Amino acid sequence: MQPYLDGVLSDAQVKDAWEHLEACPGCDKRYRFEGSLRRFVRVSADEQMRPELMVKLAELRHPAQEAF
Repeated sequence: MQPYLDGVLSDAQVKDAWEHLEACPGCDKRYRFEGSLRRFVRVSADEQMRPELMVKLAELRHPAQEAF
C-alpha cells in the first residue's frame, strides 16, 4: 500500500494495484483511509501552533524530560 501511495511503482504495478483496489473492498477501504490520514498529517504539519498553546505545552514538560 505504501509504495502505491508514495508513487514509486511502475506503470504496470500501478495498473495492477488499481485493478486490485477496484476488486477488493477491504484494500480499497484501507487505501482511502491511508490517503485521508496522509492528507490530515500534511495539513497538520503545515499549520502553525498558536503561541499560547506552545507556552502551555512547555509548562507541562517535566524538568527531567529536558535532559533528553
